[in-house]
Amino acid sequence: MQIGEPVARRKLEPLCDKIGRENVMRVVHDFYGRLQADEMMSPFFAGMGDFTEHEALITDYWWTVLGGKIDGPRPFDMLGRHRALNLNMAAFRRWLQVFEQTLLTHLSPELAQRWMQMVQGIADTMQRHLQLQE
Repeated sequence: MQIGEPVARRKLEPLCDKIGRENVMRVVHDFYGRLQADEMMSPFFAGMGDFTEHEALITDYWWTVLGGKIDGPRPFDMLGRHRALNLNMAAFRRWLQVFEQTLLTHLSPELAQRWMQMVQGIADTMQRHLQLQE
């Protein structure tokens, strides 16, 4: 390559386009089903009632995290919502395990790993802000 020569540009494809909205919805639905059935995690969800709206909100959340666009603004107060749950590190570890198992059920290992990297980053941020320690 020489100066002044056109540079071939690669097209960036957001992860949301590789995964697809339908798969994000499937993952979120299955994930919350697993959490509700999990002995350690189910108590955190006992008072939620109907999960339909919650799953729709979380689907939109993950869709935007993965690079997608949604119609209109949605309030995503993850820290505020989770602060009231009195979470501990064991619950966070279990949440991560269930999330990874769910991703691997629905996606290729490569896509599951890429989404899981985002999950881990968000979990790390939440743990830090909620001041959770081992």
